[in-house]
Amino acid sequence: MSGSVAGLLLESLRLAPPSDPPRLARRWASAEVAARAGGIAAWIVWERAEQWLLRRLADCGALAAAPSALVAVLQQAARRDAKAGLAVDADAADALRAIAALGVPCVLLKGPARRASADQLPLADARLTRDVDVLVPAAESERLWWHFRSRGYLPYEYDPARLPPGESEVQGPSPYHLRALLRPGGATLELHVTTERGLSPARAWDRLWSGARIVRWQGMDVRVPSFTELLWQALTHADVAGSTGWSLRHWLDAASVIAAQPVDWAEVAARIDGGAAGARALALAWLSGAFDLAAIEVPPEVRVPHPPSLEEMAAWRLAVFARPARPVDWRDKLLDEGTRSSAGLPLAPLVGGRSWPVHLRRRAASLAARSAHLAWRYSRRGG
Repeated sequence: MSGSVAGLLLESLRLAPPSDPPRLARRWASAEVAARAGGIAAWIVWERAEQWLLRRLADCGALAAAPSALVAVLQQAARRDAKAGLAVDADAADALRAIAALGVPCVLLKGPARRASADQLPLADARLTRDVDVLVPAAESERLWWHFRSRGYLPYEYDPARLPPGESEVQGPSPYHLRALLRPGGATLELHVTTERGLSPARAWDRLWSGARIVRWQGMDVRVPSFTELLWQALTHADVAGSTGWSLRHWLDAASVIAAQPVDWAEVAARIDGGAAGARALALAWLSGAFDLAAIEVPPEVRVPHPPSLEEMAAWRLAVFARPARPVDWRDKLLDEGTRSSAGLPLAPLVGGRSWPVHLRRRAASLAARSAHLAWRYSRRGG
């Protein structure tokens, strides 16, 4: 176990029994952890990993030793997320029954699919999901869309007076699904015709349907993607070309599959080599983080020579959250550029349509944040 607080957190989060449970509990009871409880809580909330840490502390026998201020934050978030998760489950079940009543086949995707697989994947239901994602045959998609409109669902972010080119009431901005539908008071429903850029609806349907698993969930038989497809969706959904994808909440999606179920790594490697997940080096580097949290050795098909250090990423984020008085904009810039630096990503891209003084200020802020991270990394490594 690493002696750092970041190392302690990662040891606790990993989806495997700790090597020394009594020592882990003693570390959580230490004065150092108690003094940093506020920063730890702020970081975990920012990562949206409250349920994950709370449940792992309980599994490791360290929950009673953890600072009460931290545990209170985790428990409050866990209650909130559990309530929200049950509401999304209910909305998903309602949508699946409505689709089945029309005789249309479908495959449940992403968050709801992970929740439906919770008895087979550790902590698969620990990450909050807000949408109901369903893959349907492209030929049936519009009929289903209008059926849900007739049931009171509303088109999400639809303003007929300000429609961009190529959009309509049915076709929104996403190339993967029709315009999202919002169930009043409930979750959004996304009727997918494909799952990734460059994958035709016909190929997407054939691939997902032919490999689907049948699970018993919400009182019905539900088709969900194979474990290989769940892993692949976690990777492609994370957006490894941006800093937000390099986060605990996205890594959990992949780590829970890696830790518990067989994955066709030759297939995953072939898709990565074909560019389906973006730049190969970034995709493999991102996967290394998921393997770290799964506590599983990386297979040769997807191994990267010099993976980024998850502990270093965590330590930087904890250092940023150690100063609660720091302005939020500057904090977020430090987090963004620190992640980009560790992951080998370029400076944050400039947003189009802005004046050059705004671009200049944002570029200066990015450079300052990147310099702060590099100086911290240099000092941490002892010069």
